Amino acid sequence: MSKFGQFAVILTYKKDIIMKRGQKALVALIVILTLSLTSCVNLKSVNDYSLTSLKSIRKFEEINYSFKQHCIDRCQFEAIRKFEIKNWKDAEKECACALYQQADSVTQLIYNAINGYFEGLSNLSNNNLTTYNFDALKNSLTEGNFGNVEIKKEQVDAYANISKILLRATMDLYRKKKIKDYVEQANEPIQILLSTFQFILQSNLEGLVEVKKEKLFSYYKDMARNNTLSEYEKGKAVIDYYQQLSDLNAKQKQIDAFAKGIKVIADGHQKLYDSRNKMTAKELREMLIQYASDIQNIISEFNKLKK
Repeated sequence: MSKFGQFAVILTYKKDIIMKRGQKALVALIVILTLSLTSCVNLKSVNDYSLTSLKSIRKFEEINYSFKQHCIDRCQFEAIRKFEIKNWKDAEKECACALYQQADSVTQLIYNAINGYFEGLSNLSNNNLTTYNFDALKNSLTEGNFGNVEIKKEQVDAYANISKILLRATMDLYRKKKIKDYVEQANEPIQILLSTFQFILQSNLEGLVEVKKEKLFSYYKDMARNNTLSEYEKGKAVIDYYQQLSDLNAKQKQIDAFAKGIKVIADGHQKLYDSRNKMTAKELREMLIQYASDIQNIISEFNKLKK
Protein backbone atom coordinates (compact mmCIF):
# COMPACT_ATOMS: atom_id res chain seq x y z
CA MET A 1 0.00 0.00 0.00
CA SER A 2 1.26 3.46 -0.83
CA LYS A 3 2.07 5.99 1.82
CA PHE A 4 -0.93 8.00 0.69
CA GLY A 5 -3.17 4.96 1.15
CA GLN A 6 -1.76 4.28 4.62
CA PHE A 7 -2.36 7.91 5.55
CA ALA A 8 -5.97 7.72 4.34
CA VAL A 9 -6.59 4.60 6.46
CA ILE A 10 -5.08 6.25 9.54
CA LEU A 11 -7.11 9.39 8.91
CA THR A 12 -10.32 7.35 8.54
CA TYR A 13 -9.51 5.41 11.73
CA LYS A 14 -8.91 8.60 13.71
CA LYS A 15 -12.07 10.09 12.27
CA ASP A 16 -14.04 7.07 13.50
CA ILE A 17 -12.48 7.42 16.96
CA ILE A 18 -13.31 11.13 17.07
CA MET A 19 -16.87 10.45 15.94
CA LYS A 20 -17.32 7.71 18.52
CA ARG A 21 -15.89 9.90 21.24
CA GLY A 22 -18.15 12.71 20.09
CA GLN A 23 -21.16 10.43 20.19
CA LYS A 24 -20.24 9.27 23.68
CA ALA A 25 -19.78 12.86 24.81
CA LEU A 26 -23.13 13.78 23.28
CA VAL A 27 -24.84 10.88 25.03
CA ALA A 28 -23.19 11.84 28.32
CA LEU A 29 -24.29 15.45 27.82
CA ILE A 30 -27.86 14.36 27.12
CA VAL A 31 -27.87 12.20 30.27
CA ILE A 32 -26.52 15.08 32.35
CA LEU A 33 -29.04 17.52 30.91
CA THR A 34 -31.87 15.03 31.43
CA LEU A 35 -30.90 14.42 35.07
CA SER A 36 -30.47 18.15 35.59
CA LEU A 37 -33.88 18.87 34.08
CA THR A 38 -35.53 16.11 36.13
CA SER A 39 -33.83 17.41 39.26
CA CYS A 40 -35.08 20.94 38.53
CA VAL A 41 -38.60 19.63 37.97
CA ASN A 42 -38.45 17.77 41.28
CA LEU A 43 -37.12 20.82 43.08
CA LYS A 44 -40.09 22.70 41.70
CA SER A 45 -42.34 19.96 43.13
CA VAL A 46 -40.60 20.29 46.51
CA ASN A 47 -41.03 24.05 46.29
CA ASP A 48 -44.73 23.74 45.42
CA TYR A 49 -45.28 21.32 48.31
CA SER A 50 -43.40 23.51 50.82
CA LEU A 51 -45.10 26.74 49.71
CA THR A 52 -48.54 25.14 49.91
CA SER A 53 -47.65 23.68 53.31
CA LEU A 54 -46.51 27.10 54.48
CA LYS A 55 -49.77 28.65 53.30
CA SER A 56 -51.72 26.01 55.21
CA ILE A 57 -49.62 26.34 58.38
CA ARG A 58 -50.15 30.11 58.45
CA LYS A 59 -53.91 29.57 58.55
CA PHE A 60 -53.27 29.05 62.27
CA GLU A 61 -53.27 32.83 62.59
CA GLU A 62 -56.82 32.91 61.25
CA ILE A 63 -58.33 30.44 63.71
CA ASN A 64 -60.94 32.42 65.58
CA TYR A 65 -60.29 30.84 68.97
CA SER A 66 -57.55 30.45 71.58
CA PHE A 67 -57.03 29.18 75.10
CA LYS A 68 -57.18 32.73 76.49
CA GLN A 69 -60.36 33.44 74.56
CA HIS A 70 -61.92 30.29 76.02
CA CYS A 71 -61.01 31.47 79.52
CA ILE A 72 -62.59 34.90 78.98
CA ASP A 73 -65.71 33.37 77.38
CA ARG A 74 -66.12 30.94 80.28
CA CYS A 75 -65.75 33.73 82.82
CA GLN A 76 -68.30 35.92 81.06
CA PHE A 77 -70.70 33.01 80.70
CA GLU A 78 -70.59 32.44 84.47
CA ALA A 79 -71.34 36.12 85.02
CA ILE A 80 -74.32 35.87 82.66
CA ARG A 81 -75.58 32.73 84.39
CA LYS A 82 -75.49 34.55 87.75
CA PHE A 83 -76.92 37.78 86.28
CA GLU A 84 -73.77 39.66 87.33
CA ILE A 85 -72.79 42.87 85.62
CA LYS A 86 -69.11 43.71 86.16
CA ASN A 87 -66.99 46.62 85.01
CA TRP A 88 -64.02 44.59 83.78
CA LYS A 89 -61.17 46.84 82.72
CA ASP A 90 -58.94 43.85 81.95
CA ALA A 91 -60.96 40.69 81.38
CA GLU A 92 -57.82 38.54 81.15
CA LYS A 93 -56.73 39.49 84.68
CA GLU A 94 -60.23 39.59 86.13
CA CYS A 95 -60.88 36.07 84.85
CA ALA A 96 -57.48 34.69 86.00
CA CYS A 97 -56.42 33.53 82.54
CA ALA A 98 -52.66 33.30 83.18
CA LEU A 99 -52.48 29.51 82.68
CA TYR A 100 -54.51 29.73 79.49
CA GLN A 101 -52.20 32.49 78.25
CA GLN A 102 -49.26 30.16 78.88
CA ALA A 103 -50.93 27.47 76.78
CA ASP A 104 -51.27 29.98 73.94
CA SER A 105 -47.61 31.01 74.30
CA VAL A 106 -46.35 27.41 74.11
CA THR A 107 -48.55 26.74 71.08
CA GLN A 108 -47.19 29.90 69.44
CA LEU A 109 -43.59 28.75 69.99
CA ILE A 110 -44.28 25.43 68.27
CA TYR A 111 -46.03 27.24 65.42
CA ASN A 112 -43.06 29.58 64.98
CA ALA A 113 -40.63 26.66 64.67
CA ILE A 114 -42.80 24.79 62.13
CA ASN A 115 -43.42 27.96 60.13
CA GLY A 116 -39.69 28.78 60.10
CA TYR A 117 -38.72 25.31 58.92
CA PHE A 118 -41.11 25.23 55.96
CA GLU A 119 -40.14 28.78 55.04
CA GLY A 120 -36.55 27.55 54.89
CA LEU A 121 -37.52 24.51 52.81
CA SER A 122 -39.37 26.69 50.30
CA ASN A 123 -36.37 29.03 49.99
CA LEU A 124 -33.87 26.21 49.54
CA SER A 125 -36.00 24.42 46.95
CA ASN A 126 -36.17 27.71 45.05
CA ASN A 127 -32.38 28.07 45.31
CA ASN A 128 -32.68 31.15 47.50
CA LEU A 129 -30.77 31.96 50.65
CA THR A 130 -32.70 31.15 53.80
CA THR A 131 -33.38 34.14 56.02
CA TYR A 132 -35.26 33.96 59.28
CA ASN A 133 -36.11 36.40 62.04
CA PHE A 134 -34.92 34.60 65.14
CA ASP A 135 -36.94 36.88 67.40
CA ALA A 136 -39.74 34.35 66.84
CA LEU A 137 -37.55 31.65 68.44
CA LYS A 138 -35.85 33.74 71.11
CA ASN A 139 -37.86 32.00 73.85
CA SER A 140 -36.98 28.39 74.60
CA LEU A 141 -39.55 25.65 74.86
CA THR A 142 -39.41 24.05 78.30
CA GLU A 143 -40.87 20.97 79.94
CA GLY A 144 -43.93 21.31 82.13
CA ASN A 145 -47.68 21.76 82.27
CA PHE A 146 -48.91 25.03 80.84
CA GLY A 147 -52.61 25.22 81.43
CA ASN A 148 -54.15 22.64 79.13
CA VAL A 149 -50.87 21.91 77.34
CA GLU A 150 -48.20 19.47 78.54
CA ILE A 151 -44.70 19.68 77.08
CA LYS A 152 -42.31 16.73 77.44
CA LYS A 153 -38.59 16.33 76.80
CA GLU A 154 -39.04 15.03 73.25
CA GLN A 155 -40.90 18.19 72.25
CA VAL A 156 -38.24 20.37 73.90
CA ASP A 157 -35.46 18.51 72.04
CA ALA A 158 -37.36 18.67 68.74
CA TYR A 159 -37.84 22.43 69.10
CA ALA A 160 -34.13 22.91 69.91
CA ASN A 161 -33.06 20.78 66.92
CA ILE A 162 -35.25 22.69 64.47
CA SER A 163 -33.85 25.95 65.85
CA LYS A 164 -30.30 24.69 65.20
CA ILE A 165 -31.16 23.57 61.67
CA LEU A 166 -32.68 26.97 60.92
CA LEU A 167 -29.56 28.67 62.29
CA ARG A 168 -27.29 26.58 60.05
CA ALA A 169 -29.51 27.28 57.06
CA THR A 170 -29.41 31.05 57.59
CA MET A 171 -25.61 30.89 57.97
CA ASP A 172 -25.43 29.74 54.36
CA LEU A 173 -24.35 26.15 55.05
CA TYR A 174 -27.22 24.82 52.95
CA ARG A 175 -27.82 25.19 49.24
CA LYS A 176 -29.99 23.50 46.66
CA LYS A 177 -27.58 20.57 46.54
CA LYS A 178 -27.84 20.29 50.35
CA ILE A 179 -31.63 20.12 50.46
CA LYS A 180 -31.38 16.37 51.10
CA ASP A 181 -29.39 17.05 54.28
CA TYR A 182 -31.87 19.70 55.39
CA VAL A 183 -34.80 17.28 55.05
CA GLU A 184 -32.85 14.38 56.51
CA GLN A 185 -31.80 16.18 59.68
CA ALA A 186 -35.17 17.84 60.23
CA ASN A 187 -37.60 14.99 59.61
CA GLU A 188 -37.67 13.47 63.10
CA PRO A 189 -37.97 16.76 65.05
CA ILE A 190 -40.42 18.32 62.57
CA GLN A 191 -42.63 15.21 62.76
CA ILE A 192 -42.69 15.52 66.55
CA LEU A 193 -43.59 19.22 66.40
CA LEU A 194 -46.26 18.70 63.73
CA SER A 195 -47.82 15.87 65.74
CA THR A 196 -47.72 17.95 68.94
CA PHE A 197 -49.21 20.97 67.17
CA GLN A 198 -52.03 18.85 65.79
CA PHE A 199 -52.75 17.29 69.20
CA ILE A 200 -52.79 20.64 71.03
CA LEU A 201 -55.35 22.07 68.65
CA GLN A 202 -57.48 19.02 67.96
CA SER A 203 -57.55 17.54 71.46
CA ASN A 204 -56.78 20.35 73.92
CA LEU A 205 -58.31 23.42 72.28
CA GLU A 206 -61.17 21.67 70.54
CA GLY A 207 -61.83 19.78 73.79
CA LEU A 208 -62.46 23.11 75.51
CA VAL A 209 -64.99 24.01 72.82
CA GLU A 210 -66.78 20.73 73.57
CA VAL A 211 -66.84 21.58 77.30
CA LYS A 212 -68.37 24.96 76.46
CA LYS A 213 -71.06 23.26 74.36
CA GLU A 214 -71.97 20.99 77.27
CA LYS A 215 -72.29 23.92 79.67
CA LEU A 216 -74.35 25.82 77.15
CA PHE A 217 -76.69 22.87 76.75
CA SER A 218 -77.21 22.52 80.52
CA TYR A 219 -77.82 26.26 80.95
CA TYR A 220 -80.48 26.52 78.24
CA LYS A 221 -82.03 23.19 79.17
CA ASP A 222 -82.63 24.50 82.70
CA MET A 223 -84.00 27.72 81.26
CA ALA A 224 -86.50 25.81 79.12
CA ARG A 225 -87.76 24.06 82.27
CA ASN A 226 -88.21 27.33 84.13
CA ASN A 227 -91.97 27.80 84.56
CA THR A 228 -91.61 31.48 85.43
CA LEU A 229 -90.59 32.32 81.86
CA SER A 230 -93.13 33.08 79.19
CA GLU A 231 -93.41 31.08 75.96
CA TYR A 232 -91.86 33.99 74.10
CA GLU A 233 -88.88 34.13 76.50
CA LYS A 234 -88.37 30.37 76.17
CA GLY A 235 -88.55 30.62 72.39
CA LYS A 236 -85.99 33.43 72.42
CA ALA A 237 -83.72 31.32 74.63
CA VAL A 238 -83.96 28.41 72.18
CA ILE A 239 -82.98 30.70 69.30
CA ASP A 240 -80.02 32.05 71.29
CA TYR A 241 -78.92 28.51 72.14
CA TYR A 242 -78.86 27.29 68.54
CA GLN A 243 -77.09 30.41 67.33
CA GLN A 244 -74.31 29.93 69.88
CA LEU A 245 -74.19 26.20 69.18
CA SER A 246 -73.78 26.93 65.47
CA ASP A 247 -70.84 29.26 66.19
CA LEU A 248 -69.15 26.65 68.39
CA ASN A 249 -69.65 23.90 65.80
CA ALA A 250 -68.08 26.17 63.17
CA LYS A 251 -65.06 26.71 65.44
CA GLN A 252 -64.64 22.96 65.89
CA LYS A 253 -64.87 22.31 62.16
CA GLN A 254 -62.32 25.04 61.49
CA ILE A 255 -59.87 23.54 63.98
CA ASP A 256 -60.50 20.07 62.52
CA ALA A 257 -59.80 21.29 58.99
CA PHE A 258 -56.56 22.93 60.10
CA ALA A 259 -55.46 19.80 61.99
CA LYS A 260 -56.23 17.68 58.94
CA GLY A 261 -53.92 19.92 56.91
CA ILE A 262 -51.13 19.47 59.46
CA LYS A 263 -51.47 15.67 59.17
CA VAL A 264 -51.21 15.78 55.36
CA ILE A 265 -48.15 18.06 55.63
CA ALA A 266 -46.51 15.59 58.03
CA ASP A 267 -47.25 12.65 55.71
CA GLY A 268 -45.86 14.56 52.73
CA HIS A 269 -42.64 15.39 54.57
CA GLN A 270 -42.22 11.76 55.60
CA LYS A 271 -42.49 10.69 51.94
CA LEU A 272 -39.96 13.37 51.02
CA TYR A 273 -37.62 12.04 53.72
CA ASP A 274 -38.11 8.42 52.61
CA SER A 275 -37.22 9.42 49.03
CA ARG A 276 -34.34 11.74 49.95
CA ASN A 277 -31.77 9.56 48.16
CA LYS A 278 -33.72 9.55 44.92
CA MET A 279 -34.72 13.17 44.57
CA THR A 280 -34.91 12.81 40.78
CA ALA A 281 -37.44 9.97 40.85
CA LYS A 282 -40.63 10.53 38.91
CA GLU A 283 -42.64 8.86 41.68
CA LEU A 284 -41.48 11.48 44.21
CA ARG A 285 -42.56 14.30 41.91
CA GLU A 286 -46.00 12.77 41.45
CA MET A 287 -46.42 12.17 45.20
CA LEU A 288 -45.47 15.73 46.11
CA ILE A 289 -47.85 17.12 43.49
CA GLN A 290 -50.64 15.05 45.04
CA TYR A 291 -49.79 16.20 48.59
CA ALA A 292 -49.71 19.84 47.46
CA SER A 293 -53.12 19.36 45.83
CA ASP A 294 -54.58 17.72 48.96
CA ILE A 295 -53.25 20.53 51.16
CA GLN A 296 -54.74 23.15 48.85
CA ASN A 297 -58.13 21.43 49.05
CA ILE A 298 -57.97 21.56 52.86
CA ILE A 299 -57.08 25.27 52.70
CA SER A 300 -60.21 25.82 50.61
CA GLU A 301 -62.26 23.86 53.16
CA PHE A 302 -60.79 25.97 55.98
CA ASN A 303 -61.59 29.23 54.17
CA LYS A 304 -65.23 28.23 53.74
CA LEU A 305 -65.54 27.79 57.52
CA LYS A 306 -64.24 31.24 58.41
CA LYS A 307 -66.70 33.70 59.89
